[in-house]
Amino acid sequence: MAANITTTTPGLTPPACTLRPQEPLLPWVSDAVLAVILPTIVYAVAGAFFQLLDSYELFSNHRIHPSEDELKRNHVTKWECLMVVVRYHTMQIIIGLALNYGTAPPMVGNEACKIHDAALLLRNYRNIIPYALTVLGIDARQLSIATAGTSSKLAQVIGGSIASDPLLEHAANAPTSSEVVAAKFALNIAIPALQFLIALIVVDTWIYFTHRLCHVNRTLYRLVHAQHHRLYVSYAYGAVYAHWLETLFLDILSFVLAGEISKMSARQSMLFAGAATIKTISDHCGYVFPWDPTRWMNGNGAVFHDLHHQSWGLKYNFSTYTVFWDNLLGTTWADAVGAEKRYRRVHEMTAKRPLKMEEAVTDRKGERKVAETVN
Repeated sequence: MAANITTTTPGLTPPACTLRPQEPLLPWVSDAVLAVILPTIVYAVAGAFFQLLDSYELFSNHRIHPSEDELKRNHVTKWECLMVVVRYHTMQIIIGLALNYGTAPPMVGNEACKIHDAALLLRNYRNIIPYALTVLGIDARQLSIATAGTSSKLAQVIGGSIASDPLLEHAANAPTSSEVVAAKFALNIAIPALQFLIALIVVDTWIYFTHRLCHVNRTLYRLVHAQHHRLYVSYAYGAVYAHWLETLFLDILSFVLAGEISKMSARQSMLFAGAATIKTISDHCGYVFPWDPTRWMNGNGAVFHDLHHQSWGLKYNFSTYTVFWDNLLGTTWADAVGAEKRYRRVHEMTAKRPLKMEEAVTDRKGERKVAETVN
């Protein structure tokens, strides 16, 4: 049943707010459920796209590794990899549905009511300025009056909830135009952007430190994280090939924490998780395209992560979405020339090895030796 809510703030006449359950984006599935299954759909579509490129050898000039290196260097077949990826997404969907079980759709009201309430909230925050000026011994009202002749808006900011200019006294009885504009900006842009930023910080921080821990702790690496590094030459749909413990504690838990801390809505979670899925696929796709946005955003792209998958780059480039923690803590691989030499030597060495279709083997000792001999 719709609820009628009115605000009782003295001196203000708010619009009536008729709250109702938000209609889902798709009539046959709730937004909460769609937010759970959408990353899997995005993963399947993006993975199939890059698999198509691999199968028909399209854009092969943009590949990081020669195509035959997948068979010569990887420690897992593509079928085995696919089975683990299916397990990953099965876990993700089951846990997501369990966490969202019984979640009711959010209640929404008319736009005018939301803007009015946000304007009142902003007005309350505006009072911080005159209070701070008063603590400093400054008469905020008199300063507001003196400023009104130059800028009425600045006078409102200094004076707080009641403008000092007599011509603006109506601001005490209703939100001003500037407050309404600020409320619209906050509701539609600033707050969602802040939520996305908080979620990104949480996920990026969690994954960096748990990922690095898996490399620092030899037991964790041997028993858990080493499975992901069986792919020395990564490909798109193998992006989440990992031990089930890593799936749970490194990936799924990071997004659960991000959602709880940022308080994103189901629809925001769809955008965030969808974008994160595309980024993960892009990091492991094995292609470097000139139009890849990560190349000019922060440098954390396919080459950045592929280097981490090499035997000589295991202790570098732990971040997934940004380069903040790697740069801050000195774990970014900075020797671009050295990396290029190592890639070239490893490719030359791999090309000389016979291709054994019945097994996928990586000559780890040989690659380490190559890395040690390149200055």
